[in-house]
Amino acid sequence: MSRKLLLVVALAVPLFAWRLGRPGFSDTEGMYAEPAREMVLTGDWVTPRMNGEPFLTKPPLAYWLAAGIMSLAGPTEFARIGSTLAALGTVTITGALGAELFGEGAGLAAAAVLATTFGFLLEARLLRTDMLLVLAVTGALWGYVRLRRHGRTAAAVGLWAAVGLGMLDKGLLALVLPGAAIGLAEMVGGELGPRTVGARLRALRAPLGIAVVAAVVLPWHLAAALRNPGFLWDYVVNQHLLAFFDAKLPRDSIPDSLAFFWAMFFVRTLPWGLLLPAALIHVRQAPDRRAEHRLVLAWIASVLVVFSLATGRLEHYSLPALPAVALLVGDLVAETAAGRTRMSRLWLVAPPAAVAGLALAIGAREPAALIHALDPTLAGYGLDRLVKPAALTSAAGLGTFALLVATRRARPAMVVGVATAAVLFGFVEIARERVEPLFSWRPFARAIDDAPDGTPVFFRASDEYQLCGGLDYYTGRYVALLAPPGWSPPTFLAGRTERLFVPRTELERAWRGGKAVLVSDDVPGPADEAAIVPGPYELLARAGDRVLVRPARGR
Repeated sequence: MSRKLLLVVALAVPLFAWRLGRPGFSDTEGMYAEPAREMVLTGDWVTPRMNGEPFLTKPPLAYWLAAGIMSLAGPTEFARIGSTLAALGTVTITGALGAELFGEGAGLAAAAVLATTFGFLLEARLLRTDMLLVLAVTGALWGYVRLRRHGRTAAAVGLWAAVGLGMLDKGLLALVLPGAAIGLAEMVGGELGPRTVGARLRALRAPLGIAVVAAVVLPWHLAAALRNPGFLWDYVVNQHLLAFFDAKLPRDSIPDSLAFFWAMFFVRTLPWGLLLPAALIHVRQAPDRRAEHRLVLAWIASVLVVFSLATGRLEHYSLPALPAVALLVGDLVAETAAGRTRMSRLWLVAPPAAVAGLALAIGAREPAALIHALDPTLAGYGLDRLVKPAALTSAAGLGTFALLVATRRARPAMVVGVATAAVLFGFVEIARERVEPLFSWRPFARAIDDAPDGTPVFFRASDEYQLCGGLDYYTGRYVALLAPPGWSPPTFLAGRTERLFVPRTELERAWRGGKAVLVSDDVPGPADEAAIVPGPYELLARAGDRVLVRPARGR
């Protein structure tokens, strides 16, 4: 790897690390923070737990990384650093892969583009499995390219080790996504067919790969299966096959529509996704790089097609495609700077110029009314004070970018684009901190800490009981869970439901005694509050649909 690439990564570090400990863990992050805390608490690093009971919906790598940090520093939001380091590793590998495919200039541009892509930056600062999967997919494809070009055993080991580590993080997706990209690229290129499957597997050193993946993956899976009867069936059938079709039990996520998935893929590529149409045109005009572009396009297509077919998709599942988008845009930027593109500059200028005009129009509107129209629950958190400066930054930055491109000054345009993206992400991060009560249980936990000692905490969720993770984490104790309606246990929790949930009669008894608090995440208004409590109540806190209530005083 070149010194220039390492310099780009070093310059990205402050952006990735800035205010990393803020805000509190979101609901999704709580599903990883709490099992990590319980690993440290119990000393059991084989079986992740939630609220004291096994929680084996994901392999353990993300838990292990967070627990390792917590074992040294105690419970801390800096447990996110595992995702941050994975993101920096992905930027580095993307730059190296870009240099391997398209030349050093394209590699440097791709690294800078990826490091300042909004969706990637946001994920780099969240405690969950997805950034580790992005690293695994990118590392596997880098190993594949180096194996094809140099044929070295080290490249093959790197490819399969990346797959193995990815499987310890996100299961079979770490094999499916790079495998689909490689298979699609080779089929389109005429290399892979019914008669050449064996030869292509030998070229990928498949026997060595099986040994490497088995050495990485099998020890934990076997240990978890021995300690938790029912785990393997749930892991293979429920968490993979049934989850793909949104049929797994218990239900632990609400899938996104196909239109929303695709729309959010584009949103996550911003601001550099504005150049994606031009990058695709450039691909058609560069026949000398057909094989290289074929792999990158197959990479994007495999991610988007796999999750378009999955009815259990969530919008952030498109994340593994972002390094490939950065490679396409990086190649475009490098070729434009060298004067080797033949397309009309209108394709490069019009999208950022149009968004700059839109930003000016947004900046001219009344911010408070705009926030309320977007989502009334966002009102009252000070976001209106961020709208105008963010809009003006977008207009000035993207407008300048378009002007520089129009005057054939691609390198200064790249610098302006990176700087604009970094500043805009600063506004995004400050906005996240201001709306913390809407997605994190930390403010509610502080209110619960003011309750008398020994007050039981009851938690109610309509479907996802594991949303209690953040509440457990911030209160430092287990909560009394009320079973969601129609809840069905996974096989590894068969016979343990009574240990996981408390009967509603226990809440009613505590309520009559006047010593209880109830937390719920899906209570739109006062009428709904009255429907979930067993008697007269006082509202202690509300944020969006989240409420914290207790028995009315004097009861």
